[in-house]
Formats: sequence, C-alpha cells, structure tokens
Amino acid sequence: MVDATKAAARERAVAIAFGVVDLLSAMLVYLGVFEGLPARHWLVDSGAALLIALFGAAGAGLLADTPWARRAALGASIASLVCGLLLVTTLALTASYLSGIYGPVGRGGALILGLVAALALPYLVAIPLAQLAWLGRWRAASVTPAPPAPLSRS
Repeated sequence: MVDATKAAARERAVAIAFGVVDLLSAMLVYLGVFEGLPARHWLVDSGAALLIALFGAAGAGLLADTPWARRAALGASIASLVCGLLLVTTLALTASYLSGIYGPVGRGGALILGLVAALALPYLVAIPLAQLAWLGRWRAASVTPAPPAPLSRS
C-alpha cells in the first residue's frame, strides 16, 4: 500500500514537472518567435502559434491533473518534435549554404544559425522525446493485460 502511494506521488511530481516545462516552453516559443524575430513569415507564425497553444494546454492540464492532460501532452510532444526537427534541419541546411556561398561572412551567419539550433534543440526535441518516453511508460503501466485465450482441443 505504501509503495503504491509513493509511486502515485512520484508520478504526480513528474506530471507537475512536465506541466511546468510545457508552460515554460510555450513562453520561450512566444518570446523567440513573436518578440525575437524582426521579420516573420506566416508559416513560422502558424507553427509557433500551434506550439504555444498545445504547450499551454498540456501544461495547464498536467498541473490541474485533468483527464485529457496526457492526450494534450502527447499532441504537444509530437507537434513539437516535428516542428523542432524541421527547424533544426532547416537551420543546418541554411548554415551550410551560407558558409559555402559567402565565405567568411557566411561563416558568421552560419555560427548564429548554429547557436539558434543549439538553443532550440533542448526545448523542441529533447524535452518532447523525454515526455513521450514518460507518456509511453505511463500508458504501458495503465493498460490492463487481457486474459489468456482458452486453449481449444481438436
């Protein structure tokens, strides 16, 4: 009984931690895109708005321990992983292009793009991967195994 209580408390603490991280990620995406970028494109704005909404919903749901919180966290993690991998790939390709075409000036731009990719990687790729691993472990623990099928004698 005590072990079940400790496990439930530990699981709740992890949910709270991921809720706080999701809300922090929503805030950082907002600051990075809507406050930090001098010129934006509708594709970047719509992706950022989607991530902000999903991270906000997942964070609030996990902190409030709502029944839909884990589904929201799953959606936010998958969307963040897709957007994060697209962003890092685009930044890497653009950095290599700038470095190759513009010589020393391009290498300076490539350095800045590399720093942006390094800053985005933890929040848009690593944390969502950890959250997906936690959600998968939680789901595996909550699924009740089916009883074995009776053997038929022929």
